[in-house]
Amino acid sequence: MLRAALAVLRRELWSGTAQPLATILAIMVPINFLVLMALFALSGGRQNVALVVQDRGRYAAAMAQSLAKADTFALHPVGTPAAGLRLVRAQHDVAMIVIPRGFSASVAAGGPARLRLTLDNLNHDFAEDTRRGVALAAALFERQYLPASQPVNWAVRYTYPRTVGFLPFLALSILSAALLLGGLLQGGLGMAREWESGTIRELMLSPAGALPVLLGKLFATFLLALAGGLIALLGALLLGVPTQGVLGSIGPLLAVLLVFDSIGLALGSLLKSQRLVLPLAFAAGLPLFFLSGPFGPMEWSSPGALLIARIFPIYYASGLLQRSFFGYWSLAVPVGTATLVLAAWTVMSLMAAGLAYRRATAPRGGRW
Repeated sequence: MLRAALAVLRRELWSGTAQPLATILAIMVPINFLVLMALFALSGGRQNVALVVQDRGRYAAAMAQSLAKADTFALHPVGTPAAGLRLVRAQHDVAMIVIPRGFSASVAAGGPARLRLTLDNLNHDFAEDTRRGVALAAALFERQYLPASQPVNWAVRYTYPRTVGFLPFLALSILSAALLLGGLLQGGLGMAREWESGTIRELMLSPAGALPVLLGKLFATFLLALAGGLIALLGALLLGVPTQGVLGSIGPLLAVLLVFDSIGLALGSLLKSQRLVLPLAFAAGLPLFFLSGPFGPMEWSSPGALLIARIFPIYYASGLLQRSFFGYWSLAVPVGTATLVLAAWTVMSLMAAGLAYRRATAPRGGRW
């Protein structure tokens, strides 16, 4: 069986280089998906906010520092309120903050000190994030510089040892989706090509059963899709995923790619047409990306969305990658359960591909 699987593997690798459509798509499509989603992430991570400092006192400088530490927006200095207002009206900035003259004197005298916030409220989420960020910065400023006037004290207790930024968190969902697309395209198009060209009959006439044939094609598909997976990993690292987690994440990443390749084989075996595999892989990529929890754990979403997400392997694959790179487990199900679900998807996919193969070989007396 091993010799037969190795022979199929060599044949599939040669076929992948002789007819490179599936290989090229499996590499280029995940890269394109990675670039598009990265551009989306970069545009939605932190919004630009203009800061105009008209007061030169120390409290004004301290207030500017508090605002600069906000995680919800990217602050940049502007010379005048008129210039800041032009940026807001041109949709370049979501808001303008003005620290007016007399701010430091008002704080020192214990009187009311006001900031002026001009907010573009076209997008509710961006506007509310900015408003809350300014209010939090003001509260932190008051706590640090005017502790006697702060009637309420608070402490923050973090659940995890580290806080993951928006881009690195999103990058792992992008990586999961890129691996999924690569597996579906490489495995699905490669297997469908066998059925369309009729070369699958050569395998059917061989004495090897379905299992070595499928294992050989699975590992060949895995090797061909690996290039796209490594490029997607590089893109995730460029988006801020910590490099110190790479070595410990190679195993989970390869395992996830193997799962998606097996699903691709099943897809190509059942559809038997590249024209059907290609649009289905594209159509499934984006919805499944959102089921991976790109903007927060799926447990934060509605029960219906969580129920749907738990059906598909990308939900568990994203959780395993987060655990290996960031060192935390965000899914409500145990790690062992997630691993078993991914293993079940692999086995069921190979069984589906084997069933299609067996039905085709049954009239000729083929064996499993």
